[in-house]
Amino acid sequence: MNDTELSCFLSAAETKNFSATARYLAVTQQTVSGSVKLKLYKGNIINAGVTSPYSLYSERIASFGDDQHAYDQKNAAGFITLFGLPIAVRASMQQETEK
Repeated sequence: MNDTELSCFLSAAETKNFSATARYLAVTQQTVSGSVKLKLYKGNIINAGVTSPYSLYSERIASFGDDQHAYDQKNAAGFITLFGLPIAVRASMQQETEK
């Protein structure tokens, strides 16, 4: 949504008495900017690139190098356990109900 579209939406929201939503959008959309490159292929839309001055991606952080900001692969074990917890709980509950 560009600035003009956002302004139009906010005006419409104010007119329709969506003032709380309009205020929320005005705050949350301040850093939403940049461009998206899409490829169309056989009825599919493929993300071919995204750029933004506010991007949270940093090559320095995403690298596996020796840099102090580099990703530490040991951290993955905790995430795997945490994100796998709902599956483990469901499997446990299924086993209990099958008894």
